[in-house]
Amino acid sequence: MSSFDQVTTWTPTGPGAFAGAVPVDWGQGRSAFGGVTTAAACRAMGTLVAPGRTLRSFSTSLVGPVRLGDPVELTAQVLREGRSLTHTEARLVQGGQVVAVALGAFGGPRASGVAVRPATRPSGLPAPEACTSFPYLSGITPAFTQHMEMRWTHGSLPFGGCDESVIGLFLRHRTAASGAEAIIGLLDTPPSPVLQMLQGPAPASTVRWSAHLLQVPALDDGAWCWLHSEARSAGEGYGTMLGSLYGPDGSLIAWTEQLVCIFDGGATG
Repeated sequence: MSSFDQVTTWTPTGPGAFAGAVPVDWGQGRSAFGGVTTAAACRAMGTLVAPGRTLRSFSTSLVGPVRLGDPVELTAQVLREGRSLTHTEARLVQGGQVVAVALGAFGGPRASGVAVRPATRPSGLPAPEACTSFPYLSGITPAFTQHMEMRWTHGSLPFGGCDESVIGLFLRHRTAASGAEAIIGLLDTPPSPVLQMLQGPAPASTVRWSAHLLQVPALDDGAWCWLHSEARSAGEGYGTMLGSLYGPDGSLIAWTEQLVCIFDGGATG
């Protein structure tokens, strides 16, 4: 069983070229977990960037399903390198078809008189151990969730017919995960908040997502992050959501925006 770091670190095959495959235990339905493919793309782009420049922002279009276990070709390039900011692009191709495209912005520190302290997570949250845990059920819940731990503080588990579109949960990696890529994996782990509104199981797929990283703390073994996610709109089979991720010390470390396709056939709560 591979760790998150292992499945997102692909083999170099040439300048800006990498090869990899996502094992079945990191699947999400018929495709690879989007947090893995996006993190692999960002890790590859990062190899082309000057030292001292960290991932500040990225966006990914998940164009098609990534077949599990089959080889994927990844190419990364620098679009522009300025004095303190580098723009990059990565493409994932499988079977001759583009399956994902990612853009990244890597920036180094700059002198500035503007400073805004990151927000902090709400006070009064229960201890993770006292919260409802998301179970891993082989063949029922997504395969990748066996590598992640989620404990709900707000909202409900997916497909519960809830009338809310907001969730809050503690989460952490169960396997070795480091760097900005570990943050990417956490951001894409929780189900869309609209799924708790459905009365029964239905497929859903992320089409496009982006995130801005404010800081990248070390996620030591056992360290919990907390994510708050809410739907901003849903209709005609699409949902948009915003999520904020808070680090182990309670400070905001990243926020994300996603567009999700929902294939429920109208079966809402």
